Amino acid sequence: MRLICDIGNTTSLFAVFHNGEILLKIRLATNSLEYEDQFFVFLNTFLQKKEIEMSDIKGMAISSVVPPIDTMLKYFSKKYLKKTPVFVNAFDDVGIKYDKTDNLHEIGADRISNVLGASVMHGPDNIVVDFGTAITVDVLKDNSFIGGCILPGLETSMKALFQNTAKLPQIELFFEDHYLGVNTGDNIRIGIVNGTYYALKGIIDECIKVTGPMKVIATGGYSRIFKERKEFFDCIEEDLTLKGTAFFEERVRKI
Repeated sequence: MRLICDIGNTTSLFAVFHNGEILLKIRLATNSLEYEDQFFVFLNTFLQKKEIEMSDIKGMAISSVVPPIDTMLKYFSKKYLKKTPVFVNAFDDVGIKYDKTDNLHEIGADRISNVLGASVMHGPDNIVVDFGTAITVDVLKDNSFIGGCILPGLETSMKALFQNTAKLPQIELFFEDHYLGVNTGDNIRIGIVNGTYYALKGIIDECIKVTGPMKVIATGGYSRIFKERKEFFDCIEEDLTLKGTAFFEERVRKI
């Protein structure tokens, strides 16, 4: 069994993998992760519910975009698992090329996990859209990461409006089936959700003009909002980042 970690800016996911299957998945607020002993208590409580012992965990892999959490997880792994964890990065050779990228240090670990996961599961030509605190678009051509873009996430956009305007409220986000809002909620949803949809669709369409046909894969919590837009994504892979992180460890450790 292996512990796979996806550390995001707002939310972090932890999964126990065994023989390629996820046995347990835990979601925690990233700002709640402070100390290795505290994390041990959190994790051990969930493991016991599934009758899994901490000693059953034989490895740990981490995809993180929050550097302050990395040190804590490293201490946890060495103290409680007696293992040095694998951190996802662009320098280990796992079959993805980055020769079109100006600075390998700038590529987020989540994006590396996503393109590797997409490559293993769907082949060498993909566009991955990850709906998180930020929305990332990553283009993989012949197993080479050739670029992408970053947009504000849906909730990030909504909070920016709420915090910087006097009267606009926070609302539930979903796709509106019309484009003339008759109340404040409609107006905000059309601007944020529908607007993001068309921004992404335009970007993806322009990418495909350059690359040729691509499979478009969505992941991240808010991808479900666009699930009914059949012309947008070919598939939604809920656990793509976790799976890509697991594949990364397998290739680095040659499991």
